[in-house]
Amino acid sequence: MAFLLLTASHSQAMDGCQGGRFPHGNYCEGPGCGWYGEKKPVRTQEEANRVLLRYFSSYEAVRISNIKDKKWFFEAEIRDTKGNLLDRLIVDKRSGRIRSIY
Repeated sequence: MAFLLLTASHSQAMDGCQGGRFPHGNYCEGPGCGWYGEKKPVRTQEEANRVLLRYFSSYEAVRISNIKDKKWFFEAEIRDTKGNLLDRLIVDKRSGRIRSIY
């Protein structure tokens, strides 16, 4: 399910997206953002939370929780509205890239 959640294609337009196309999930391509996260360093848990909120902005049924600060990345849990764990993700501190580790 997490794979489908991360790869589902959406046609809604987001601010800053070009032409409203989302080739890899709902994350837009453009200056300062990319298909799998920011294209810049992410230094704080608050920044990591913003990156994940933007990535999951079109999914009302998911919640980002339990963001942990690790040496090279931030780790976060993605849960549904009932609290069930859907995925664990990391946000790389150096590149801002998002990856599943679940």
